[in-house]
Amino acid sequence: MRIAQQKRKENIAEYILYLYQVENLIRAFQLDMGMINEHLIKKYDAEEEEAKNISEWYRNLTLMMEKEGKQEKGHLQFLSNLLNELNEFHLRLLQSKTDQTYVQIYQAVTGLIAELKLKNPDAISEVQVAIDGVYGYLLLKIKQQDISSQTQEALKRLSQWLSYLSQRFKEYESGNVEF
Repeated sequence: MRIAQQKRKENIAEYILYLYQVENLIRAFQLDMGMINEHLIKKYDAEEEEAKNISEWYRNLTLMMEKEGKQEKGHLQFLSNLLNELNEFHLRLLQSKTDQTYVQIYQAVTGLIAELKLKNPDAISEVQVAIDGVYGYLLLKIKQQDISSQTQEALKRLSQWLSYLSQRFKEYESGNVEF
């Protein structure tokens, strides 16, 4: 919860990636709050009141996953909505052409996005393709699988684009970006 709140304030792409990981942790514990409390929440080393809030946060996510039928796979609706909002912002930045740096950074990854889209045809938007690609890369790292230097370089460029997009989105939410 603490990390999620901080990431939401600072970097929307990292926030989405973090919540993807939380969804998978909840699934790993079979949506069992007893296991989540025992194996996750106790590790926070939080005061009683904060631990209660963290547990409630996990419980709410678990309930949403159950209600939305996301016990085995998929992402919560609010994350899909957030991805769509971020993609709409991306499209507005491109259409307005008010930020040429953004356009250049994006153009540098369009081929990579097209390549990833072929591997992820169910992705609805370019932003989702990128987020899913970065998440897949993170999962490979967690599993300690070999990752080619080409893939690492490609993900570095993709991450730079998402980082810049997230920075601009933060400015937009603060009222500092106009179209």
